[in-house]
Amino acid sequence: MTMSGAQVQVGAVQAAWDQVSILRSLDQPSAWPTLSERIAAATALYGAGELSRGTVWLIGGALHLVGGGPLGGEGFAERFTQTLMDKVGQWGDVVEPSDLPMVRQVVTAVFDGHDPVAWRDQAGPVPDSESRAMGCALALIADFVDQVDGPGACERGLLSALSRAID
Repeated sequence: MTMSGAQVQVGAVQAAWDQVSILRSLDQPSAWPTLSERIAAATALYGAGELSRGTVWLIGGALHLVGGGPLGGEGFAERFTQTLMDKVGQWGDVVEPSDLPMVRQVVTAVFDGHDPVAWRDQAGPVPDSESRAMGCALALIADFVDQVDGPGACERGLLSALSRAID
């Protein structure tokens, strides 16, 4: 499956969404065991690095749902990115401050119209802590999409993008 060039395993993208679903459902732990099993299976099959790439793919897809890319406009991109970074930084118990610049660069790559996975692949190895920061960013972006477009809108939009990428 590709998004403008970089290939990501579909199962890794699905598991990356499962990880974010856990973050987004902190008050509803009943789904966690099933999601955790799927994440563990995908990690064993594809590796943690591929799940991280899946998260970056999802960030790109989610940002396109909010107008990410050249059409969003420079002022919007800057404001959205700064607000997102401020909110990701508030997840201090999960996110390392040293990972925020890479999250910002991935978001900027999307707003500049670049493939975020291909861009992130060129930036070198992914530390474990960065994957957590990317997951938090994706959870916040998904929450924003759902607040604007209604509950479940982000997941529906990403599923649609995923099906187009597979075809």
